Amino acid sequence: MTWDAYGVLFDPDEGMDSINNKINVIIKGEKPKNPYREILSSKEIQGIKLRDYGELPVESWLSIYPTEDDLIMLNQANFEAFLDFDGCREYRNSVRNFVKDLNRPLMIAIDHCLTGGVIEELSNRFKEFTLVVFDSHFDGIPSSIRNGLIGYMIENNSENKIFGFTPRDYVYNPFGRRNSYNSGSFLYHLVNEGIIKASSILVFGVIDYPSEGLSRINDIRVREYVEFYKGMEKEGMRILSRRIIEHLGPEEALRRVSSYLSNKIYVSVDLDIGARTALLGSRFINVEGLKEAEIYNSLLIFYNPRFDIIGLDITEIDPWRAGRKYNGIQDRSYNICGNIVRVLTRGEIYLDEKYTSLLTKIDRVTIKELQNKQILNELMKMGFIEQVGKYFKIRYYGKIV
Repeated sequence: MTWDAYGVLFDPDEGMDSINNKINVIIKGEKPKNPYREILSSKEIQGIKLRDYGELPVESWLSIYPTEDDLIMLNQANFEAFLDFDGCREYRNSVRNFVKDLNRPLMIAIDHCLTGGVIEELSNRFKEFTLVVFDSHFDGIPSSIRNGLIGYMIENNSENKIFGFTPRDYVYNPFGRRNSYNSGSFLYHLVNEGIIKASSILVFGVIDYPSEGLSRINDIRVREYVEFYKGMEKEGMRILSRRIIEHLGPEEALRRVSSYLSNKIYVSVDLDIGARTALLGSRFINVEGLKEAEIYNSLLIFYNPRFDIIGLDITEIDPWRAGRKYNGIQDRSYNICGNIVRVLTRGEIYLDEKYTSLLTKIDRVTIKELQNKQILNELMKMGFIEQVGKYFKIRYYGKIV
């Protein structure tokens, strides 16, 4: 089976961190590596049958590679105007048109809103399929409603224990935000426009699911958020929150809903599903995501004769953080991206020999007998093994090459 790969370096993030990164590209020449090329050249993806269809054109000020002429454009007011006046929809349309010629699309992208373009095209090809979204944030809330919630949080110095995120994670406008199509609202728009039914969407891993404490707050802005979120569920959308996943385990949580899914599925992975726990190369690292092995175990559920994966994407990659060293530790964002593709296309993952050599004997030795404690600690942090008494148990259930 051959996959049709393409990249889209579209990055309309209005946050000052993102804008300053782009300015530094111009002023300091701090150009990040190309995520699409990094993943396609990774060891993890070698041997997979791919056609490289290149990259969609993106205006330079909206890409990760702005030019000196773009300096005048790189400010929050311009990005906010672009988002609020539906600029993301134009790029969704570009993706929709591009994938018309692709059989089994595999997209590597920055902004998650682009998934909507693929889904719009595939909805013309298939009578029925399920969109499976791995994401730590629910991208189905209109900007106007989310902006109201952020306003409440700012006024009340609210912590993210109740809300799942903090006010500084979003740009707040006291005069309100337009209900535009963007990365935080694209699921709502796809349903509202009749492109896909709410009952054909599964969202896995959200940490911003309304808690009981949030539901008891009587402020109209909070109530709007809670009622809209729950309203999407009432329309049939299945949302597996992090609380459910932590209680049941990610694999069991998915097994319990797998019977409701179509045999054809499209898998969309927002990298923040593993933020701060498995990786740092995600645009949002305000939450602690799943461990690396937990991500793979969850995806393995779909590498199954019952499912036909009609397409997949990996989005929300932060090219300024991905693949870099932090405190002497190498970020594994690109390795994980490659293995996400590998586990969904071949039912296996690739690990360096330093890891596989220890995993092959881990169940036959005790802590005292192990020579390399550093590799042991890395594998435990990655979620591949856990300690049970004085012995160890392998926590990854798939094939490793």
